[in-house]
Amino acid sequence: MVAHPPTQPHPDLHAEITIKARSGQSIHVRHMRREDAPLLERMFYKLSSETRWRRFFVPLDHVDADQVQRETRHLAHIDPERAAALIATVIEDGKEEGIAVARYGRIGDDPACAEASIVVRDDYQGAGVGVQVFDLLVQVALARGIHHMVLLTHADNLGMIGIVHKLGLPYSGHYTSGLYEIDLQLTDNEAPVFPFSTPHT
Repeated sequence: MVAHPPTQPHPDLHAEITIKARSGQSIHVRHMRREDAPLLERMFYKLSSETRWRRFFVPLDHVDADQVQRETRHLAHIDPERAAALIATVIEDGKEEGIAVARYGRIGDDPACAEASIVVRDDYQGAGVGVQVFDLLVQVALARGIHHMVLLTHADNLGMIGIVHKLGLPYSGHYTSGLYEIDLQLTDNEAPVFPFSTPHT
């Protein structure tokens, strides 16, 4: 049995870390902030139709701009008692832009279980970003006493399924109605570098 360290219910929300894409490009990862809503909005419009479908499970090609603005404001508002969201950013044309978001939210009244998701901008898919960002989310979840994550994805979403494989954590999954539900067991085999060591490169 893995010995879990004492949990810290309020990890450093100012924590940040720099990861590397396969190309060697530096990518900044930090906790989502309420003022990130415009950044999320810009990222949404840079997602392909397929990526939107895979993340949100509904077609969003003709969504109303006001609705996008409302939803991104909602997504940027995080209750740290029940959820966490990490955003990966790069600088493009002198401006910070989002390229990936990973988040979890606790399920019901079970303090050790959460539902999780991740979306990576199309031009950064396959660059080794998703698995690193999701691994950081796992570290945040463990620090908050979560040891079980549920992920729901399309049965043909090989990118998401590949991320789970690469994490090296025990999991089980089953298919139903074209969807794949993954039960991921979180283990702390190594001391986390995030969200408590800042900054870390």
